[in-house]
Amino acid sequence: MPLTIIGGKEVKEQSRLNKILSLVAAAVPMPSASPSLVPTDPATSQRLLDQHHVVIDALGGKLVLAPINLTQPNLRILDSATADGHWLQELREQCGSSKNNTYVGTDINSKILPTSFPPDFDFYLHNFGTAWPSKAHASFDLAHQRLSLPGAVPYSLPQAVRNILELVKPGGWIQLVEAEQIAPNSGPVFLEFLELVRELEESGAVDIQEISVDMILGPSNEKIELVEKGASSTAGAMHGLVMHAKAMNLRTSLSNIQLDTLADRLYAELIETGAHYPLRAVWGRKKPVGDA
Repeated sequence: MPLTIIGGKEVKEQSRLNKILSLVAAAVPMPSASPSLVPTDPATSQRLLDQHHVVIDALGGKLVLAPINLTQPNLRILDSATADGHWLQELREQCGSSKNNTYVGTDINSKILPTSFPPDFDFYLHNFGTAWPSKAHASFDLAHQRLSLPGAVPYSLPQAVRNILELVKPGGWIQLVEAEQIAPNSGPVFLEFLELVRELEESGAVDIQEISVDMILGPSNEKIELVEKGASSTAGAMHGLVMHAKAMNLRTSLSNIQLDTLADRLYAELIETGAHYPLRAVWGRKKPVGDA
């Protein structure tokens, strides 16, 4: 729709729109923030990295919200459902490579895990819905997981949370970030997530805190460089969902044409009008030995 210029505010908005359109037209992939990790699937890694930037922006620019002292050396840090390990790599850059830390990433999908990585990293396959090997129990100072808990199905969310907390040392921290979707058709996993504080408490965590934030997609985001990233990473995820729906012969109210064009239509809508995607972050400390 043409924009009628009638004042300074409209001029400013037109200038902003022109910048957004320039970014979209250029569509130049940004360099990966994980140069020392070699991705298996560069295209998927770029989409996940773009999503990562938008999520971290929503979290106030912080990778870690839990009040762990990241300046101390010899930390062991886990990123469950790590994908290509970009969260770990960025955290390593913040901590510095001289700290003698160990960064461990696990995922259920071998096709996305890095094929090459520095000696202070380790990556292996694991389904967080099941128990980790006993040697990993109580071995991490920080365990992190983001936007993955629905993948616990058919295992229960409480069991998945307990599995992750078992990996944390006494006095160590767990941090979970998930989509917060409340709607008439919200699934049981999302509704259970709202009880995550209770699940952490029952699993033995203390000093639990939580925040709710909005991941801002499209032109609603004041940071121009994140406008296209938010739209493309969100719409790009639809391709996999549509393929899965078709492979499983899932019944939906959408026609085949609607399914096939879903990603493109979503991208166009996000670029034009944007959207807010609510997130909830919860973190807590594993009760130290000797605490009542």
